[in-house]
Amino acid sequence: MFFDWSLIVRNQDAFTTGLWLTCLLSITAGALSLVLGFSLAALRIKAGRLLGPVLTAYVELMRNTPLLLTLYLIYFGLPMVGLAIPTFTCVVVALVLQHTVFVSEIIRGGFLSVPNTQIEAGRALGMTPFEVFRIVRFPQAFSAALPALMGALIILVHDTSLGAAISLVDLTMAAKVVSQRTASSFEPFVAIAILYSLISWVLSRIGAVVERRTAIAR
Repeated sequence: MFFDWSLIVRNQDAFTTGLWLTCLLSITAGALSLVLGFSLAALRIKAGRLLGPVLTAYVELMRNTPLLLTLYLIYFGLPMVGLAIPTFTCVVVALVLQHTVFVSEIIRGGFLSVPNTQIEAGRALGMTPFEVFRIVRFPQAFSAALPALMGALIILVHDTSLGAAISLVDLTMAAKVVSQRTASSFEPFVAIAILYSLISWVLSRIGAVVERRTAIAR
């Protein structure tokens, strides 16, 4: 099969714009998911009998709801109650709502993996609760959770492609536009497949480097 690389070159403006928007979506949603996921994990660890079931119900709801359905509910549902938000914001909100749950479960698992004996040892040495957290719990929890967190970030990058379902011009939508413009249904999607793979590879390499530098013998 003949692959027309000149088609990609002629439409590089569309792919560049789509790549930029995909990266912006990934950075924005990834940062918010990390911050909110950490907060949700901390709340679930410390939650009492009243708040705990509520947070667990939210986690189960978002974890078992397809992301595309969440995106449609936000995009089509909010205007029905008089709240219209930009398409980019709709995608960010949908990504954050779902990926916050995934991140929180990863971080919670990291904290729960720290042996209680080490926490008790820190307290026995006279450490304050904050010092126990900073010196004993957080470094070990971060080291344990990092590989899964990088995997979650790569999945988030892939999930940004669902923005094309509501006409957000990310990489996937750029490929669709170029396909319609050139009547070619092969080259544009091969091009974005390469770009998505490249982004994922870079993220995995960064994660591997950080993992080696933050590894803790346990």
